[in-house]
Amino acid sequence: MAKSIKLRYFASLQEQAKVAEESLVTKLNTYQELYDSLAERHGFNLSSSQVKVAVNDEFTTMENTILDQSTVVFIPPVAGG
Repeated sequence: MAKSIKLRYFASLQEQAKVAEESLVTKLNTYQELYDSLAERHGFNLSSSQVKVAVNDEFTTMENTILDQSTVVFIPPVAGG
């Protein structure tokens, strides 16, 4: 079943995707599959083990099933001081 989601990008992922957010309809099952697909499409240089995923403002794991009508954010490592 296709799921409609909103994606948001921050930091280096936003720079590589060249957009801050986008809507997507997907038949992929997990956030891992979604990230891998997006990485290929946008040329992300971070592996999925280097990013965290949040769905509807709550952290989740890459193995979880994509929720329909959700907002998904992949968060790259952020340097701070």
